[in-house]
Amino acid sequence: MTNIQKLTMSIMILAAAVVLTAADVIQTQDSDTWDGVAADLTQISLRNDVLTLRFKIRNTGSESPRIEFLYRDCYIVDESNQKKYFLLKDSEGQFIGGPKDKDWEGGRFSYIVEADGSKGLWMKFPVPADNPDPISISVPGFFPFEEVSLQ
Repeated sequence: MTNIQKLTMSIMILAAAVVLTAADVIQTQDSDTWDGVAADLTQISLRNDVLTLRFKIRNTGSESPRIEFLYRDCYIVDESNQKKYFLLKDSEGQFIGGPKDKDWEGGRFSYIVEADGSKGLWMKFPVPADNPDPISISVPGFFPFEEVSLQ
């Protein structure tokens, strides 16, 4: 294989990796609080009447803000039936999501996200009754994720 063929092959592999990474994002919402920060919804899973959502908080700005919210303020909305669902709680009254920097008030997400950095985040909700599709997701500090399909 020539050097040009090797270079071409490397570029194609890199391009495929970029496409696959972009395909892993279901929906992105900018922050309405922190400049240059966005949240990517990266995974939705339904199992045993539990809805698990995964996010990646990304900082594309030049500052390194502290991204902070209480898990009690996160929820999903079944707009077709006009119902709001909060995170599940464990036997000790803590909201099931993470990571948490503090357990008070059911748990708090509070992390500095460096410039060009990211931080993962996950939450567990009850599956809305009647399996509505789509739903909306609210995470404090970000515009709502709307019309998210559970299919």
